[in-house]
Amino acid sequence: MAIKQVKKSSVSEQVFEQLKQQLIKNEWKQGEKLPSENELAEAFGVSRVTVRQAIQKLTVLGLLETRLGEGSFVKKVKPGLYMNTIIPIAYLGEDSLEEVLEFRGTIEGVVAELATQKITEDDIRKLENCYNEMNLYKDDLELFAKADFEFHLIIAKSTKNSMFIQIFNIIYDVLYDAMTKVVMKKGISAGLSYHKLLLDNIKKRDSKEVKKIMDEHMLDNKIIFKKGNE
Repeated sequence: MAIKQVKKSSVSEQVFEQLKQQLIKNEWKQGEKLPSENELAEAFGVSRVTVRQAIQKLTVLGLLETRLGEGSFVKKVKPGLYMNTIIPIAYLGEDSLEEVLEFRGTIEGVVAELATQKITEDDIRKLENCYNEMNLYKDDLELFAKADFEFHLIIAKSTKNSMFIQIFNIIYDVLYDAMTKVVMKKGISAGLSYHKLLLDNIKKRDSKEVKKIMDEHMLDNKIIFKKGNE
């Protein structure tokens, strides 16, 4: 492991960047314990406080985990973890939300198709629970939208693909308010209808039909959202 002593300017950021790059390059293996704060501080030529700040940032990113009384350890790394860096892009520009909606319309059908091929019985039970919640909250559009949100997230998780899962986490962080507004505008009938069709065909493992239904559902949402902003 080659640690370079840092310059005096932006010390904390330099320590963070060096440690992050070493983790990404697997210079410390998954599950391996990092050197102590004292050892890292000496190697970097900085204070323990600076090292601690960098470790905290890496922990928030999900690259490290800190165990009380033991130290910091490398977490299991998946490519999707690094997708968090695109989050700010979704908030830039007047057309950013429309771009995300277009992206969602392009990708959700493909994701649903893949999920149908890999989905487990446990995943299907979770989808059924979400659909039941949507029925339960017919008179509470905010809770209905939350269950709608969760339904799509479970489908993404059912792909067992860390990239898709993290992308959907990012999309829904950005889109949650917009999804609620769509539900508020168009009501619950279309949502219940599409989600019932999706659930029935996922159970049949008919991936092509699931993709077709999801594509229609996304187009309907996009049209409704655009009408609401005209």
